Amino acid sequence: MIKAIVYTSNTGFTKKYAELLGEELGLPVYEFKNSKEKICAKEKIIYMGWIMAGTIKNYKKAKKLYNIKAVIAVGMGAGKQGQNCELIERNSIKEKLFYLQGGYNKAKLKGIYKIMMSTLEKMIKPQLEKIKDKTQEDIEMIEMMEKGKNCVKKENLNEIIKWVKES
Repeated sequence: MIKAIVYTSNTGFTKKYAELLGEELGLPVYEFKNSKEKICAKEKIIYMGWIMAGTIKNYKKAKKLYNIKAVIAVGMGAGKQGQNCELIERNSIKEKLFYLQGGYNKAKLKGIYKIMMSTLEKMIKPQLEKIKDKTQEDIEMIEMMEKGKNCVKKENLNEIIKWVKES
């Protein structure tokens, strides 16, 4: 039986999903950096982390500490074909993997992450704007960079909740 949800969040989207999932499943929710004081080593957990350059933050560290039953990766984009396969390969994931779109809030970024995303925006946005026949995903990405966006919704957790209850 899963004992807790452990998460790492940068701008709050992963944290919000963790809180919503914990509420739905009746599980305690802990931030990874404080989890060692709250959860015994090798305890069964769900791990949630934000994605940076294809890496799920703190997943490998959490894997050394806990018995992870599912990994939930939270990213900026809507999720694309083959994305889970890339995440599994890049992060060496053996557990069940779910992807959730979190969002983007430039104002909440700090330090190196703010610099990295500003640079990325300067490279990607002009390329997207040049596209004549933009996809809905292209349009949403431009809007997200300009205005920010919060895609966290309780209903996005339905597949995960179903999986946990059936496991």
